[in-house]
Amino acid sequence: MLEQQFIQEVLPDIERGLDDEDPRRGLSVVIEAALTSAADEHHVLTAARNAGIFTAETSARFFDALDPLVARGQRAGVIREDLVPDDLKRIMGMLVSVLWTMDPAGGGWRRYVTLVLDGLTPAAASPLPNPAPPLLRRQPS
Repeated sequence: MLEQQFIQEVLPDIERGLDDEDPRRGLSVVIEAALTSAADEHHVLTAARNAGIFTAETSARFFDALDPLVARGQRAGVIREDLVPDDLKRIMGMLVSVLWTMDPAGGGWRRYVTLVLDGLTPAAASPLPNPAPPLLRRQPS
């Protein structure tokens, strides 16, 4: 239910971001929409996270939608070439975790979205170490 609610709230912004002629701006729209939704539902998300409701499948649709946008931005030279799909998943995790360090309704998290987006531009790029391998999740016994 929470997954469906999140997808329904963010879907129009994902579609708008995917259709944006500027892929960097489109990525910004999508990230900000996701964090706005997360900030609005902060307490519900905290409870769901603590209860283990969210799984890799919960966010797969969101990230699957972002992959073509990032690839388009890389081809256009507005998103660094060495960004891999797992990077974006971890970056979103970092940005969502910022909500736990401040009043999410205050909008202070937008500062960190801007810092991250600036870091994704080729002009700000420094060579990156190899990406970490995907985390293997333990299967419940």
